[in-house]
Amino acid sequence: MPPGNAASSPAEAAVIHDLIRYIDPDATEWKENEAGSRRRTLHYDPVTKRRILLVQWDPGYTISYLDTHEHDEFLYILSGTFVDQNRACGPGTFVHNEPGSSHRPTTPDGCTYLAVISPRFTGEAPADNGEG
Repeated sequence: MPPGNAASSPAEAAVIHDLIRYIDPDATEWKENEAGSRRRTLHYDPVTKRRILLVQWDPGYTISYLDTHEHDEFLYILSGTFVDQNRACGPGTFVHNEPGSSHRPTTPDGCTYLAVISPRFTGEAPADNGEG
């Protein structure tokens, strides 16, 4: 895909071989959450509502609201420092935020992390909340 023509969805950026999907993250667009925070959606399943995101925060960024988790959220810190009320986490740290947990994370030096947001299986598909 030529530079400046990023795909608007992971499906458009995917190359599929024998049921294996390869997504070049540079072929998807960064979407700004709020000033200092942006994300790339690498995968979204409209049936299960599972999302896999690459998230990047600028140095000094603090999330502007109390982030309360409705679903399991799994983070893997790739670079920089992710800080919440419990501890500072550097590269290689795995964080599991269980449903009902909340925090207001920040980063002193900027950070990039992989996030997997996955509703727990209840035997039926989750309601569509319009996120994707």
